[in-house]
Amino acid sequence: MNIVLIKTVLSVALLVLTGIVWWKKNFFLKFFTKKSTPSWLAVGWFLFRLLPFVTVYLVASFAPTSDVNGFWDEGSKASMGQVVYRDFWSPYSPLYAYYLGLWLKFWYDPRMIVFMMTVMDALALWVSWHLYRSRLSALSDADFLFKTLLYYLLPGSLVLCVVGAQEDVWMWLFVVLAYLLRQRTGRVEVYALTLALGLLLTKAILVLVFVPLFILEKEKIRFVVTMALVGAVSLAILYPLVGWEFTQPLDEAKTLRAPNLPSVLNPWFFNQIGVGEKIWNWVGLVLSVGMGTWTAWRWRNADFATMLSRTWIALYATMMIVQQSAYSNYIFLFLIPLVFFVVDWKDKKQVILLLIFNLLCVVHPSYWWRLGMPKYLVPSDIWAAPTFLLDYGMQVAIVALAGYFVWLAAFRTHNFFRVAPP
Repeated sequence: MNIVLIKTVLSVALLVLTGIVWWKKNFFLKFFTKKSTPSWLAVGWFLFRLLPFVTVYLVASFAPTSDVNGFWDEGSKASMGQVVYRDFWSPYSPLYAYYLGLWLKFWYDPRMIVFMMTVMDALALWVSWHLYRSRLSALSDADFLFKTLLYYLLPGSLVLCVVGAQEDVWMWLFVVLAYLLRQRTGRVEVYALTLALGLLLTKAILVLVFVPLFILEKEKIRFVVTMALVGAVSLAILYPLVGWEFTQPLDEAKTLRAPNLPSVLNPWFFNQIGVGEKIWNWVGLVLSVGMGTWTAWRWRNADFATMLSRTWIALYATMMIVQQSAYSNYIFLFLIPLVFFVVDWKDKKQVILLLIFNLLCVVHPSYWWRLGMPKYLVPSDIWAAPTFLLDYGMQVAIVALAGYFVWLAAFRTHNFFRVAPP
């Protein structure tokens, strides 16, 4: 349980630092006034990504663990020219392993994968700054840098990026990049191509956000035609090479994880709700896409940054607790829009709940895994041992807090919006 203890101590220390920064908000806002945002984004990456990376993996000589081992297996084989899905198994989109392999050409070591994740996280922040620049009359550069500091310090970003080497933030990066490129070129085809590239480079679940984006899209035909062409070309390349094995990423939906509504409800229904069956995959799909689509429609009259941020959280935070294969590491998928655009940092309750949410989401996956991934069938399983009771308590708290932030994104408004919500 050493990794659990390390993550817990590190997360608590980071939350204390976050609390101090939040308490000294006026000082930091004054400090960041008239500072260069790109320069300080780079400074933040150096202090809170590169230095922790060097300390953990080069000075302390810790070996990457967890998902990095799987990423290394994929990336190393892809770098040697092996064919994804045919020569090695992958739960990710077809280009993901080859992108990892490209970085491994510079340093053939699992630690390179972790370093790459820190760079991608920095890029996600950089495109987010450009996305939010249209809001600067309400969200100043100083305020953005202040929230950047908070984001860099939160264990849900620092630990999951530097220790866990999670890639979920990539999806946010590509969707924002697609919008920014459309703004610059004025072409929906560029927008659709970038979204398609993001889908090919990340995970199949990125396609879920395409539904609300399509509904709000004014140039639907050109959008669909471009996406369909990319899909046809991809299929024409993949099928002759691997047959139907390119559907391997869909197998992830069969994997039972926790916490989610099925795992929390199952013991109270004495294992009679069909946990592990396909029906829960469809329920999760309908609920998450439905919540995201409804949120997008509700905020359709707001600016794109507002609509996308709220839709993203509503969709993927819902997915995190209703999809039986999801787990709490998914906080990294929606933490940027949550920190920058939904959480009101003047509201003490929201801030405290966000900090607790970060701690639980970072610690629980390792704790649950080292307990042997327990599955509670009847209520007595929960209190069969103190360790199980703690695990189940964390599951309930994570599900409840995720639901709270979905509500915050979909329904709660802030007084700094230029565009009145519908």
